[in-house]
Amino acid sequence: MYIGIDIGGTHTRVAIGENGFYKDKKDFPTRDLTETLGDIKDAVSDFDTNTAAAGVSVAGPYNFKVGVLSQPPNLQKSWDKQDLPSLFTKELGIPTFVAHDASVAALGEAKYGAGKGRNPVLYYTVSTGIGSGLIVDGKIYHGIFNPEAGHQMLSYEGKSLESLASGTALKQKTGKEPREVEGTLLWDEAMDWIGLGIANSILHFSPEIVVIGGGMTKHRDIFFEPVRKALSKYLKLVTQVEVVPAGLGQDSGLIGALELATQSKNGSGI
Repeated sequence: MYIGIDIGGTHTRVAIGENGFYKDKKDFPTRDLTETLGDIKDAVSDFDTNTAAAGVSVAGPYNFKVGVLSQPPNLQKSWDKQDLPSLFTKELGIPTFVAHDASVAALGEAKYGAGKGRNPVLYYTVSTGIGSGLIVDGKIYHGIFNPEAGHQMLSYEGKSLESLASGTALKQKTGKEPREVEGTLLWDEAMDWIGLGIANSILHFSPEIVVIGGGMTKHRDIFFEPVRKALSKYLKLVTQVEVVPAGLGQDSGLIGALELATQSKNGSGI
C-alpha cells in the first residue's frame, strides 16, 4: 500500500491505497509547514497499515532539481525554499516523493482517468488559477521546473493566461464568483483566451489528448463548448486534438500522488 498526499492552498488530503483506488482518506486545513507535517503524520498513523512509500502533490513553482518550492503563492511563507522530500521522508519514516500539483493530477488522469491509453497527455486545471502538467510515456515530464502554461504571456503588456481567464481574473474584473459569470460575454472571452492558451500548448508539446479539470469546468457544456470553438479557430497548423473533462474529478491529484509513490518506489518515476 502507498500514501498519497495532496496539498492545496486551503486543504490537504491524505489517502492510503494503490492501483488507482484509495481505501481511506483524511482531509484537514493546510496550515504552516510544521503544523501541516504534523497533521499529515497523524493521519498516516491513523491508517494503521504498513506502507511502502508516499507521493506528495504540492502547488508550485516546484524546483525538481533541488526539491524545493519557489515562493508558492497559495501557501504560507514557511513552505518556501524547504527541502520537502527530505522533510517528509524524515517525518513519515518512509521514502517520500514530491512533485508539482498539476503534474501529479496529470499523472492520475493519464494512468487511471480520461487520458488512459493516450500518449502524451496534456493536463490543464482551470480554477482559482490555471496550471498544467504533461505526461510522456506514462511519466511526469520534468525540466528544472514543470510546465506552467497558466503563466504563458498572451500580450505585449505581459498579461498571462491566468491573469486573463482564471477564476481570480474573472472575480477581479466583476466582483463576482466565476459561477455567477457563466454564459456571459466576459465568460466567453475568458474561454477564448483558454482556447488560445491550449492551442499554444498543443503546438509546443504535441499531445494526443488534452484533459481539463478544475472548478471552472464543473458545468461542462458552458466550459468545453466555447473552449473547443476557440481551439478550432486558433489551431490551424496541426489537426484538432481531443479536449475532454477530467475523469477522476476532484481526486485527480490524490490518485496521481498514489501513482507517484508507486512509480518512484519501483524506480520508474521521478
